[in-house]
Amino acid sequence: MMTWENLGKALTTAAFAGVGLAALAGEQLCKAGKVLAEKGEIYVAQGKKYGEELQQKLQEDARRRQDERFDQQVSALDAEQRDALRRRLAELDELEREAREAAAQVDEAQEGAQITEIHGGPQDRGDQE
Repeated sequence: MMTWENLGKALTTAAFAGVGLAALAGEQLCKAGKVLAEKGEIYVAQGKKYGEELQQKLQEDARRRQDERFDQQVSALDAEQRDALRRRLAELDELEREAREAAAQVDEAQEGAQITEIHGGPQDRGDQE
């Protein structure tokens, strides 16, 4: 026979069991969330790595195909066209050499201007006399 006292104890035990179950579920969810977050970070890092590797492979493949097309086009040239190509390449080499020389002259001029600004130029000598 169930008494009011036994019923009260049973309800209290059931309430504590419910609270305990909720706490345990919360702890397990927290642990599971940490594990899932760690796994997610690992998979994101791996995906990024694989993506970078794939991009590099695609770029290498594109360069290889471009080189193959260039080789095919050069191979298809006749002797006169190859001579014209050689002359054009020599012209481009000369233009590049001239551009490097001009850039070096500009750099030298800029360095000289900076030294004059720091140490003073002829305009400062008049004050000393």
